[in-house]
Amino acid sequence: MAGEVGLQSDVYLEATAKPRTLHLKNLRKQWQILALQILATVALVAMYLEVVSTYVVGSIDHTMLFDTIELLIADQLPLGDWLTGEGRDGMGRFFVPLVLGLGLGGTMAFIAFQTPKVQQRIKLGFIVGLIVLLVGRLMFSWFAGMLFSFDLRLPTDAELETLQWPLLMIMSLLILFVYLLPVIMGTRGIWGLSRRSIAWSIGFTLLFLGVHAILTFPLIKSQLGAYGGTLAVLESQTSNPTIGLFGLKLVTQEQFNLILIAVLIMVFQEASYGVIRNLEYAFRLPESCKRDPEYVRQMDNVLNTHLRHTFLFLGLTGLATMVALGFHKVLLTVVSDTTGSQWAGQVSESIELTLTYGLVISALLFLSMMAVLRFFIPWQRVIGFVQARTNRLPADQSSKEFSQL
Repeated sequence: MAGEVGLQSDVYLEATAKPRTLHLKNLRKQWQILALQILATVALVAMYLEVVSTYVVGSIDHTMLFDTIELLIADQLPLGDWLTGEGRDGMGRFFVPLVLGLGLGGTMAFIAFQTPKVQQRIKLGFIVGLIVLLVGRLMFSWFAGMLFSFDLRLPTDAELETLQWPLLMIMSLLILFVYLLPVIMGTRGIWGLSRRSIAWSIGFTLLFLGVHAILTFPLIKSQLGAYGGTLAVLESQTSNPTIGLFGLKLVTQEQFNLILIAVLIMVFQEASYGVIRNLEYAFRLPESCKRDPEYVRQMDNVLNTHLRHTFLFLGLTGLATMVALGFHKVLLTVVSDTTGSQWAGQVSESIELTLTYGLVISALLFLSMMAVLRFFIPWQRVIGFVQARTNRLPADQSSKEFSQL
């Protein structure tokens, strides 16, 4: 009897509970959407820190630029060292600016969801504040001096010097924001649901990597003189691999850093764009479909599948890239273990395999091998079978629980 009463109370609670809908106000609070946004933010921060640690820190970071400017003007910049990271070593220079960039991007995302009237007021207040910061002290001291002396004159040198502090402040903030542009725009795109901001973040990162690669080209770097000597360079001749799988070394630390940056960019892009695509789909549904439990269940399945595929396929992409770059090591190891001849050792010492285009040859060998295996292994059917099994398991589990009731 007690069990029947408990069962009836559960049914009553489910009947009286507020039904879930696909309205944006409710959908944005769903745990899958929040998980994708948090995952995209973590991937964005990790991508930025990986790029900074590989190419920027100790080479062309903002603290070195600030030190150069302070030597030129023979004065301290208005921004404190605790904010810019000056005086710290390594990645410690970017921790406080990174928090500043995340906060600014989150603020921009919050403003993007306000009404046009509120946004216009915020923009107007920002412009007025910027004008006051630039010329406020100058205008006040100039007009006050003319008023008390009853003399119409131009500003004095002492009054013009009041422009130095705000101009240096704005210049310092602009330099800092240029370094933090991927984080600022990426955070705004993730939480403000802006495709353009996400594209800006990824595009600026890729543009930096491309310009850095051009500047570190030996012929161009030699023309830069002392400035080129500070750039972090990836050697054209690869060293012995130190990172691999199952005891087989495939890639070096430098190659692994590049693979990690690429995978993190893809995770950031897929997670952030996935949120925007699903929310746009829900927004365009008719009102009756937004309240339909079947559409709500379908949205849950899509979001859960997107989360699983983000971890599964992008993780496999990173592993496949490692195997592709070190595929010649795999072949040489198999040949040396099976034949025991000196051929593998002679080929492994070839200069072509130690240069950067040797990695291209290795990757082409891997792709050729996968293309040949495609005639023997139906990869699409295997992937479809795995997807069908993973999607069927939750349904089977729910049906078993229902049968037990």
